[in-house]
Amino acid sequence: MNNPRFTPEILIPLQVAIVCGIHSVGRIPMILDQTTIRGVETLLAGLVFEGRVLPVAFSCFTHQMIRKSQNAIEHALIMTVMSCFPVDKRPLLIMDRGYARVSLLIQLRHMGIPYLVRARGNVIVYFQGKARLVGRFHVKPGQFQRYHVFYHSKKKEPLDLIVFHGRGYQ
Repeated sequence: MNNPRFTPEILIPLQVAIVCGIHSVGRIPMILDQTTIRGVETLLAGLVFEGRVLPVAFSCFTHQMIRKSQNAIEHALIMTVMSCFPVDKRPLLIMDRGYARVSLLIQLRHMGIPYLVRARGNVIVYFQGKARLVGRFHVKPGQFQRYHVFYHSKKKEPLDLIVFHGRGYQ
């Protein structure tokens, strides 16, 4: 791995092809997540295959070694994986609330990348002109409800809020 002519990024399209096949059928979910391994931040993109998340790309960094910003690293990783797909078959990017930066959501919308951000009930959105906690939107267990909302008090990014509680939710 100490070969300057080898860059792991060239393997990403091959890993995507292994998971999806050469001709992918429809959209598949792609998970973006971050963890710390022995003091090294690891940003991982994985595609869902037969009920499991198979990693197809990752980026490792430490905060003191970042040249630009962590946001730039995240954006580059997302774009590297998305470029392996035709525009109309890009994966559905699934992220935790930590990625719910308005600037990232705007970038994803402008690039036509579908995304889903998991959120807790204490997140504030704007529905019918009023601030409202996500936890105040009610739905029966096993069903879902969709709302057109805005995210962020100043930038007002339009979102589709989908509220769902699995059976057994308390």
